[in-house]
Amino acid sequence: MKRGRRSPMPSLQAIAMAGGLAMLPPTAAAVDIPALLDRLESLRTQHGIAGVGLVMVADGRVLHEGGLGIADRAAGRPADHRTLWRIGSITKSVTALATLIAARDHGFSLDDPVRALVPDAPFDNPWEATDPVRVVHLLEHTAGFLDLSRKEFDSSDPAPLSLIQAFAVDPSSRTVRWPPGRYSSYSNSGAGLTALVIERRTGRPFEDFAASRILGPLGMTETGFFPGLSGRDRLAIGYDRDGVTPIPYWHTLYRAFGGLDASLGDMGRYLRWLIEPSSVPLLAPDIVRGMAQPRSTLSSAMGLEYGYGLGLYEYPHDGIVLTGHGGDADGYLSRLGFHRDSRRGYFLVINAYHGDALSAMQGAVEDALFGDIPRVQPPPAHPIGVAALQRLAGCYVPTTRRFPNEEPPEDPPLRVLVEAGRLITVTPGGLRKALIPVTDRLFRRQDEPIATSAFVDDAGTLMLQGDMGNLRRAPDGRCGR
Repeated sequence: MKRGRRSPMPSLQAIAMAGGLAMLPPTAAAVDIPALLDRLESLRTQHGIAGVGLVMVADGRVLHEGGLGIADRAAGRPADHRTLWRIGSITKSVTALATLIAARDHGFSLDDPVRALVPDAPFDNPWEATDPVRVVHLLEHTAGFLDLSRKEFDSSDPAPLSLIQAFAVDPSSRTVRWPPGRYSSYSNSGAGLTALVIERRTGRPFEDFAASRILGPLGMTETGFFPGLSGRDRLAIGYDRDGVTPIPYWHTLYRAFGGLDASLGDMGRYLRWLIEPSSVPLLAPDIVRGMAQPRSTLSSAMGLEYGYGLGLYEYPHDGIVLTGHGGDADGYLSRLGFHRDSRRGYFLVINAYHGDALSAMQGAVEDALFGDIPRVQPPPAHPIGVAALQRLAGCYVPTTRRFPNEEPPEDPPLRVLVEAGRLITVTPGGLRKALIPVTDRLFRRQDEPIATSAFVDDAGTLMLQGDMGNLRRAPDGRCGR
């Protein structure tokens, strides 16, 4: 396809008028929306991104809702408030909500073994007798699965496939590689099995259950799992990293892991409910508030509240802690984030597979929306003697991997040293960072307001778990040469 010609960029005021951008008076969130849009437009053109969608909410209101750039280069269709976007793995938060509602209403628990609910569930677990795969493991990525195989990722589900047909694409990918309930390792297979549990327990297709019990009650009438039902003529076209080469619409193998298309208006409704779950009684508010805290890893048993929870997770940004999820669908990247205490949140999406661009835009949005929130005072350094720190030192090597045949491993070895009475991590590239103790085994980085990693015992071997992955201390304590 030939590259479409760009028209001269109109002013932000013209964009607002044409695209239906909501420029509401400021509330408690004093966001300079024109300045933010100028910054996003600059980043969009700098990185060659076709289109951008953004919705921001505060105090139960929409601060801004609209698009920049182009939704479809060939047709010259602008990205505006009517555009539908693929939200990718943000879908997993809806899947988790559907699971919680189904469990409450249909008599099962997240701690139930999957095979007790679905005896013929299509996976192989060598540890099933002692360490069964439980529903919570599917949601928190702790079942022990690698991610989808190449064959599964390449499947585009044109029929669309039923779950049983989808499971038949590559049965070998659902073999548990390490005992469940220890390490979080991201795998889209878990969402497929979660959908199967929901279908068997409710007697309804997963997509129908999620639509009737979540999307409908929240007023998300422009959100759906199938592009025909979502309004294909309004869907943004996905492009490769260059922002020009179209990527065909990818019907995800398991729609529960990333199959939703949504309008910005619907994502604003979803954000407002996540921030204030008592506004629509889908679930008890305390359950919704706890969705971002993991509870099925070794580090969570140690007391670490940081990590992947039930379709949501917490992450630090410039001295505060936000909650959210990222989305990755071929041709689209997205980000949802909110700060419940200040009642603010955003959804940001681009129709290009360009992570650097999204990261820069995300930083701009978060700085603008959350910049005036008082920063969390980090916990003081917990006193630990040098001898105790030395017992944590050594070379830590990956014990899990995400993708089949991954070479080299996604997580490189990490040296942990004691210098000047402090614990220091050193990457193979020489990047050095301090680990500040919050307790004897929980640590944070200098710029983090909460503990984000933990040293844990795994059958007599010391492990380090956190953003750096699941790392096991090498027996000889040395990293390579």
